[in-house]
Order: sequence, then structure tokens, then C-alpha cells
Amino acid sequence: MSDWDTPVPVEEDEEYVVDVESIGEEGDGVAHVDDFVVLVPDGDMGDRVRVRIDPVEAEYAMAELVGHESDVS
Repeated sequence: MSDWDTPVPVEEDEEYVVDVESIGEEGDGVAHVDDFVVLVPDGDMGDRVRVRIDPVEAEYAMAELVGHESDVS
């Protein structure tokens, strides 16, 4: 099975709550949705944030930070 056969678990313009797990080489926050990489500009490690997915690529998605989620459990 190739990477192209694996469905991408995020959709463009949809919102998700994610935990920023690390900071990437370019300074973006790195989060995951079902093991799929989501890059979050302005995300800080340890933040739980609501993001809106912008472009989706084969191996990752870029996201726009919508807000911090202090009440999400």
C-alpha cells in the first residue's frame, strides 16, 4: 500500500483541537491528528489549540491558529 492509498484524516477548512507536541525546524508548532502531521504557525509546545486546516499535502497539513482551548479535556 502506498502513501497515496492512505486516507488523509483532515479536511481543508475544517477545525480541529490539537496538542502542540514539539516545534519544527521552521519554528512552527507540530501537532498530529490520527498520526498525521499538522503544522501550526504561532503554536507553542504544550499548547492545546483550535486550528483551521488550510492547505493539505500528502504528508502534512498547514493550519491557521483559531484560538487556545483552555477548557477542552
